[in-house]
Amino acid sequence: MSAPPTTAASRDAERALTRFVAARNAGDEAAARDAWHELVALNFDRVEQMVRVESYGRLSSDEQEDATQQALTKLLTNMMRTFRGSTMGEWVNATRVLVHGSCSDLQRRAVKHSKRRAALDGTGDDGEETGGFTSAVNKAFLDQAELAEADAEAAEIYAIGAEFLDWGVPRLQGKRRTVLELDRQGMTSEQI
Repeated sequence: MSAPPTTAASRDAERALTRFVAARNAGDEAAARDAWHELVALNFDRVEQMVRVESYGRLSSDEQEDATQQALTKLLTNMMRTFRGSTMGEWVNATRVLVHGSCSDLQRRAVKHSKRRAALDGTGDDGEETGGFTSAVNKAFLDQAELAEADAEAAEIYAIGAEFLDWGVPRLQGKRRTVLELDRQGMTSEQI
């Protein structure tokens, strides 16, 4: 269970949630997104603690960091669209479910990876030889699988960044906006 935030932070989070609900009900997507991002930022520590509690003893500290990042990414992108509640209690419960899913996904991925590694190493669950590939071929397969996983994660992070820029650049004015638009078109610094 996560510790409640301080009183001032709790009030700020309540206000952000109230603004989000009002903007969502009014159909003002930009105001809803702003309020939601503020709500997530105010509850960053809470989400981080939820991940630690949920993953205790099952995930390494690096995996906990990955689970936190995955949970925050989903919280910022997916949950804003699907959350239908209006109270902090509903938000916290929905966030717990999301954190549980992120930790479970990461744990399943780790198990899948270790089973794949064991199969390619030529050992079974009990450590007995099963006649796998040679070590050079094993390494090539494992390296390729790790690169594919890293590429998928990088593509997801890029998509989130592009979505943020699509939202944020039109809100800029003057030279800042022009520079970012030219940069997004692929121009070099010298050309800009």
